[in-house]
Amino acid sequence: WNIRSSHYTKSSHVADAHSAEVNCLSFNLFSEYIRATGSADKTVALWDLRNLMLKLHIFESHKNEIFQVQSSHHNETILASSGTGRRLRVWDLSKIGEEQTNDNAEDGPSELLFIHDWHRGKISDFSRNPTEPWITSSVPEDNIVQGWQMAENIYTEDENEVNSVDLE
Repeated sequence: WNIRSSHYTKSSHVADAHSAEVNCLSFNLFSEYIRATGSADKTVALWDLRNLMLKLHIFESHKNEIFQVQSSHHNETILASSGTGRRLRVWDLSKIGEEQTNDNAEDGPSELLFIHDWHRGKISDFSRNPTEPWITSSVPEDNIVQGWQMAENIYTEDENEVNSVDLE
């Protein structure tokens, strides 16, 4: 709705967001136009509000419907999602479309940065720490809260890594 208009009784934009119910939405703190949605169709979709006719990207790796999606407070390209499964996924938008080896492709799409797989049941909620980057707390239906942080080598580029092209 555009509340600045005198005709705000109907929505100004409508998007056919997912093939099933949309369960959650997250604002990107770094861009007023970027949103992420999670759905019962087992996908997370990335949107630019300036063009709702086209999804920027669809994140596919969940095996169950998604009930929470959350952008990072510290990094504009990081997004996390969870649902009725016991895994929480962390995504890096900057890696969308990167080439992968066959071994890496078996683990998931290039933008899938990390899977937290320590819960025994459906993750009811999670929260990213607003003051400490990369620290997350998550809780499943068994009420055992886990506070965790990914290993630093997962989210930092190794500057000493030798490129295979340089070896030729």
